[in-house]
Amino acid sequence: MEHHDHTEQLLLRGRPDDPAPPSAVDVKQVMRRGYRAQARRTAAIGAASTAGVAAIAAVLALSLNGFGDGSQAPDAAQSFPAGESFDFDPATAAYPPVHPQYDSPDPVGRELNSAAKDAFGELAVNAGIFDADALDYEFPSDEAALEIMDEHGGDYYAALSELGFNQEQFNFAPRAIDAEGGQASLRAYVALDSNEEAETLAYRIAGYQPGGWTAEPGPTGDVSFPQHLISDEASWTDEAPEFATETLDDGRTLMTADHGCALEAAVVYPNGSALTSWWDLDCEGQGHEMSLEDLTDAMLAMPQIEYDTGELAPVEFLDMQPGWPSDDSWVQSAAPDAQASLDAAVTVIEGVYGATERHGGSAVGLHTDSAEVVQRTYTTDVTLPFDDGIGTPISMNVRYFLPGGWLPGLPPEGAGTGPYLVECGAPGDDKDDQCAQTDVDGRTVATRTWCIDEATCSWTIGVFDDAGWAVLIETSVDGGTVDGYGLEALTALAASLPAPVYDPAEYETD
Repeated sequence: MEHHDHTEQLLLRGRPDDPAPPSAVDVKQVMRRGYRAQARRTAAIGAASTAGVAAIAAVLALSLNGFGDGSQAPDAAQSFPAGESFDFDPATAAYPPVHPQYDSPDPVGRELNSAAKDAFGELAVNAGIFDADALDYEFPSDEAALEIMDEHGGDYYAALSELGFNQEQFNFAPRAIDAEGGQASLRAYVALDSNEEAETLAYRIAGYQPGGWTAEPGPTGDVSFPQHLISDEASWTDEAPEFATETLDDGRTLMTADHGCALEAAVVYPNGSALTSWWDLDCEGQGHEMSLEDLTDAMLAMPQIEYDTGELAPVEFLDMQPGWPSDDSWVQSAAPDAQASLDAAVTVIEGVYGATERHGGSAVGLHTDSAEVVQRTYTTDVTLPFDDGIGTPISMNVRYFLPGGWLPGLPPEGAGTGPYLVECGAPGDDKDDQCAQTDVDGRTVATRTWCIDEATCSWTIGVFDDAGWAVLIETSVDGGTVDGYGLEALTALAASLPAPVYDPAEYETD
């Protein structure tokens, strides 16, 4: 399977107070905000963390080019001590597949914000990316954030948002970046151009924690693991950039990629962290100007950040077909197949329960937990022609999953849900789930029943076909059971739904 045109829709919508959109409707809303033209920038996502200083030096020694004039000498006031040593290779390690939570002020975001204003502020203003007054703000105090947290709950970054600190330039916020379809994640702090009037993002700056990335240049637009910080291949244009690397005397490594209309840079620090940035200067006719030398100076002015690596651990991923980078063009091209598939499914449902009221239906790139890649799905909602025990019409969601980014059946006992489609009793989950896995007509079927009480229950039934596709139905009732509408009947219905329409050749893997 070849992944095409990585987007950063997920980063665009990923403010801490702005949860992940559950459907394509929300994704399209994000795109309507003006970021469509940036959607295919394969250099946007980057990767995250460290391969160890020795490994970095070995890789980069293969392609040293140098910058020659000595103008990028590190600031004498900075120091770059080596980080802690790991008894494992950080490049093959990752973090739990959840967004980190902060129950106290986080100094890392503040430090990055302040350092970036000093290092990149004049650079961005001179390039015409924003006016100088865009940097005329103060970071909220810890006391103000704690007061909001005490009053409203939520974590530190939600409190910053409550204080109105969410649209400033160089506003860094933590991100969990997908590894292997949501089985684990990389961690980074990301700042994006916050000019909502601009049609395209002008910059992205990211500070990466150790873990899950390699310093070797390579494609940043795919979902490989470990991931790459920067690419020396064509991405912003049809031609490869002018790429250069240099190992500095202080232990840092600098990499730059000049694409002509865009600039990229990455710095790897002795403690195993990294910093990347890209700047879209004129790829869409914006007319911004920035020299590679000035960007290099700004990158080297940024300090080494000490990150919490307490949850970094080696990972052994389950063997699965990887998910897909977000691609709005797929949503459009798959629309006819989605409609045909959902029409056929609704016909079967109506054959069992009678005429239904259908509410839309489309192809949807469904984001995974850590919000970096998608599962390709077709989904619709239907209202059935009868009510539950309290007189509310019963609704059902039907969602087909095409191959890639998920695993069949139920997650192993005690494991997180990860890429499994039927969530059931993940660690820390206090829901009273009743889950089962069976075979129906040679296919794996996973079910989850969750009842608040005897009168209120919800069901999820997943059917997994050997051809690589799956279908899930989700529904609930209130006020007691309804004749002919329970787990047994719904399982039989799900198992009778027809295969979705798609081109299997597009989903073949080596």
